[in-house]
Amino acid sequence: MKKRVITILLMILICGIGLSQSKKELQAQLTEKEVELQELQAELSSVKQEAAKYKAEMEAVNFQMEELRATNASLLQNLTNFTELSNKKTDNISKSLETLRSKENQLKNISAALTQTDSLTLALLTNFKNDLGTEVKTGLSNGAVTLILDNVFLFKEVDRNFEVVAEALPVLEKIAAVLKKYPELKITVETNSNALDFKELKLKNNWALSSLQAAGVVSVLTENFGIAPLRLEATGKSEYGFSGIETSTRIKVQPPYDTFYKTVKDMMK
Repeated sequence: MKKRVITILLMILICGIGLSQSKKELQAQLTEKEVELQELQAELSSVKQEAAKYKAEMEAVNFQMEELRATNASLLQNLTNFTELSNKKTDNISKSLETLRSKENQLKNISAALTQTDSLTLALLTNFKNDLGTEVKTGLSNGAVTLILDNVFLFKEVDRNFEVVAEALPVLEKIAAVLKKYPELKITVETNSNALDFKELKLKNNWALSSLQAAGVVSVLTENFGIAPLRLEATGKSEYGFSGIETSTRIKVQPPYDTFYKTVKDMMK
């Protein structure tokens, strides 16, 4: 009985010692876990701080991204507007260049036509100078080749005669020979007179006398030397018609400016 009691007591003691040791171990483990928990809490806090930092940075980045998107959209719109404007300007420049090319071609054609007219005038003037020499004053007046003959040479009695004398016919024949080489050119015969007395002539004034004298030269050119009447025009002037006191007859040969102007007009359409 005593042994059993002792045995039981020993078992209780052993169990108590075991429980005491288990309790210490558990307390130690608990303490260890508490330390680990504190360390984990500290790490969690640090991780939360890092997460908050990254979140703030991400929000900042997102904000910048939005601004960049808005800026990029604005730039793209500006680029589109600039491209459209540039295309319009390019079209306008192309149209302007095309217009300039057209105008340049017109000017070239006008210049060519004018050069052709000037060349014709120069050739006519050269022919007259070569064929007439010093017999007739030859030059240019307002673009027309002009021959000046003294009325004394043509009519002798300048204050009453309006028929060309025979001595002047050879010179008029030379003039007519040159005029026949240029059948497209118009001819104007202008004469002035300064007679003082018209009683014997039964004429009213110098206008009438000079008109008859100009008509006399035209008649010789047409009837004697075969110049087409449609090419000729006779004009009489008074004593104030030309500069100087000497009366004269001027044969003006006009270059084909009417054709030139028609060419220019057609080019400008």
